[in-house]
Amino acid sequence: MRGLDEIIVNAIVHTVKKEINSKDLEGIEQQLQNSGMQMTDIFYKFPEIKRSLFRFTNDLKIIEDEILKDFLIIEHGPETSEIWLVIKNQYLTELILKTFADEDKKAIMDLIRDEPETIPKILERCKIPNTSGYRKMNQLIDDKMVMTIGLAETFEGKRAITYKSIIQKIQILINGNEIVAKIFVNQGTLDSSEIIRAIIEIKRDKAEILSN
Repeated sequence: MRGLDEIIVNAIVHTVKKEINSKDLEGIEQQLQNSGMQMTDIFYKFPEIKRSLFRFTNDLKIIEDEILKDFLIIEHGPETSEIWLVIKNQYLTELILKTFADEDKKAIMDLIRDEPETIPKILERCKIPNTSGYRKMNQLIDDKMVMTIGLAETFEGKRAITYKSIIQKIQILINGNEIVAKIFVNQGTLDSSEIIRAIIEIKRDKAEILSN
């Protein structure tokens, strides 16, 4: 299940394209194409690709040091076993804030937080008109804020895709001029995230380097 990974990779790629100059980015993308990959592919197996594709070493080092290292912080709740993701990436923070500031999108995300549902049922239960509702659902899908779960049978006997929210809970912290978004996802989603494992490994490697 790549739900969490897709929203993180979407933000990483956006940030890479913003932070790395266009000439270097073209070089990376060309090398990836020569290897039969796209930009998004490398982040699902970042540690493995970093170790095996030596010609990417310098390019991946820039991404690792400037983007992945400070992308998010994994925080354990002081009184519970909950694990929260503190988003440090500006693009993803702004996307989360913009999504939950929209009343219709928030209602959709709240409805499908625990149980998946089809788009017609979501719009009916949230009392959102079809025209604006389908547009906003497509935005949530494009932004990777919701993930496909499976198929459900409709009253007409047809099959329709069901969707579920990536984010289970959210906290917004304001510290002076800094706005920080903290999100909680279920344990299964967290455990299956290859990106989270990659970020943990990167942070561990950096800590070991600093301690030596």
